[in-house]
Amino acid sequence: MNYYEPKYLRGVIQKVLPLRQFFHVRFFPENVLFATETVSIEYARGMRKLAAYTSPRFGGVMDSREGYEVRTYHTPYLLPMRVITNDTLAQKLLGEQPYNSGMTPEDRAAQIAANDIMELQDRIMRREEYMCARCIQDGALEVKGPGVNDIVDYGFTGIETTQSGDKWTAGYDLIGKLSDTAQAMRKNGTNPDMLILGSAAANAFLSNSKVSKIMDMRQVDMGAINPRDLEDGVMYIGRLAVPGFVGDIYSYDEYYTDDDGTEKPLVDPSTAVLISSRARNSMLYGAVTYIDVKTGEYVTEMNQYVPYTNYSVNPPVKEIYLASRPLPMPKDLDSWRVLKEVV
Repeated sequence: MNYYEPKYLRGVIQKVLPLRQFFHVRFFPENVLFATETVSIEYARGMRKLAAYTSPRFGGVMDSREGYEVRTYHTPYLLPMRVITNDTLAQKLLGEQPYNSGMTPEDRAAQIAANDIMELQDRIMRREEYMCARCIQDGALEVKGPGVNDIVDYGFTGIETTQSGDKWTAGYDLIGKLSDTAQAMRKNGTNPDMLILGSAAANAFLSNSKVSKIMDMRQVDMGAINPRDLEDGVMYIGRLAVPGFVGDIYSYDEYYTDDDGTEKPLVDPSTAVLISSRARNSMLYGAVTYIDVKTGEYVTEMNQYVPYTNYSVNPPVKEIYLASRPLPMPKDLDSWRVLKEVV
C-alpha cells in the first residue's frame, strides 16, 4: 500500500473526529463547495412593505421588486504541510516500545502520515473557527501570510463601540441597553435569541445590579441564573426575558495560539454579541488546484480538505500537504449586532 496516496490520506480525514466548534457549528453550519477559487454571493435586505389598498374599479397597484447586491470574494488559501525524511522514520513514535517494537520503517511511515494528516486537519479546523469568530465580531476578515495581505469586507455595519458613559458598570442600565439593541434588530426583521459574552463582559453582566434584580425574579419567570459548563470553553450563564430579547446568555472563553506563538482569547474579553440562532450562514469552500506527482498534470478538486503529496529523490524527502479554501459567509447582515469595549 502507498501510504501517501490521496485516497489513503482521505480515508484518514474521514476518520478524524471533528473538533467541536461553537461559532462554526452554531452560526455557519452549511458547507458549500465551489468549482472555482472565487465565489459570488447575492445579498438582499428584506422589507416589511404592506400591500396597497385599491378599489376594484382602479385595478392593481404597481409593486416594485426589491434589488440585491452581488459581492465576489477570493477564498483564502490554507496549505499546512509536513516533511518526512529518513531521520523521521528512524525515530520511534510516541508510545512505541524503545526496543524490539516490531514496527518497520514502512509501518512507521503509515502511522506518521496518518498522524500528520490528523494534525494538519486540526490546524485548519481551528483556523476555520477563528475565521468564523472574527467574521461575527469584526464583520470583516484579515487574510495575512506569506504572499498575501488582504481584507475580506462583508459590508457589516452593526458594530457599536461603547463610549465612556455607557460602560457596563454595576449601576449601568444594562437591561435597557440590551432591550434597545434587540428592538433595533427586530425592526430589521431579526429576533435575537442569544447573547455571547467575552470573559470581562460576562463578569460585568453578572455583577450588574439591574441584571441581578431581574434574574432573581423567578416567580414571574423573567430570568434565571443556571451556569453549566459546555464544550470548548463555552459556559451557559442563564436565560433572560426583557422587551425585545428572550434568549440564552453564553460566555465563550476559548483560546488559540496566534501565528507569533501568543495565546489569545477567541472572543475579545470586552465584547458582547446579540445574535439570532436562526442566522442562515454558510462556510464556503473554493476549489483546490495542485499537480499530481504521478502524471505531472494539474488536478482541481471540490472538497473541504484536499490532501496531496510531493517528493524528491535526492535528498529523499516526502512532503504531505493538506489544502483548503474556506470562507465564512453571512447571508443576513442584520442577524447580529456587536457591542465592543463594554468594559
